[in-house]
Amino acid sequence: MINSSKATDMHHVDRDLSRWLTCFACAALGLCISACASPTSAVDKAPQTQTKEQSKGLLIQGYNYTDHYIDSFSVNGAGSGNIYVSSPTTGGGGSVCCYSFNPAGSARVTVKWSASYCMYSTTNKYGGTHFWRKSLFREVQVPVERMQTEEPAALEVHFFPDGHVEAAVTPGYSPPRLKLPITADEQRPGASNNFPPCSHEQLQQDH
Repeated sequence: MINSSKATDMHHVDRDLSRWLTCFACAALGLCISACASPTSAVDKAPQTQTKEQSKGLLIQGYNYTDHYIDSFSVNGAGSGNIYVSSPTTGGGGSVCCYSFNPAGSARVTVKWSASYCMYSTTNKYGGTHFWRKSLFREVQVPVERMQTEEPAALEVHFFPDGHVEAAVTPGYSPPRLKLPITADEQRPGASNNFPPCSHEQLQQDH
């Protein structure tokens, strides 16, 4: 005959063992669910990582084949500095950071630049007159030519005398597309710096 106290103790042992086995089973099930869920999470995150790795910052290089200094230009709203007139060996500008290049992204960029100038004057309270040069801006959408290269390094922007603009992704600095002469003081031969007076509409133009 089993003692009632021993039966009670055995009942507690059985109940404790049951609880322990239940907890163990739940824990094992949780690990299984977690293990099954992990690959899905990794797959979900993979495209985001790949897209981020595709974007690359390229230097912006300007080439000025016009007759006059370009006071400033921008690509997709990013300021890209100024450009002196080109020579037979250089484009006239340095490299500025950066253009975000994505091979799967848009094949066009928005270029804005000081395409011409006009003159205006102001008079101070002492009667002195000062003359100022005002930049007149143009903005165009430009297709981006993509050179055959596995390592793109630069976005080149070329400003031509007739007003059209070309852009290209290249592996580095390229020679000028037009070989134009310059004088000893880095001006285009025969170019005049006498700009016309600004009209009322031109004075109201913002950058």
